[in-house]
Amino acid sequence: MQAPPTGYLEIERALRLLERGESEIWVAGKLHDVDHPAAANATTLLRQGQRHQAHLLLEAALGLLAGAADGNELGWFSKAGLCSERR
Repeated sequence: MQAPPTGYLEIERALRLLERGESEIWVAGKLHDVDHPAAANATTLLRQGQRHQAHLLLEAALGLLAGAADGNELGWFSKAGLCSERR
């Protein structure tokens, strides 16, 4: 099975934590050592209290990491066999 792109799992986890209402500082700590530019930028935004902007940035990065600019293709998932093809 193919491994997910670098940073994908950590960014997905951070988004879930934000959606659950975890604190910005705690989520920023989880993203601190993630080797992806969006994670570093989101960490800065979260530490400045800009939760919404960080959330949008992470969602966009997740879509790109999954394989498409609009997030609809989910190329990595398709290649890994984790989603069904659209008809």
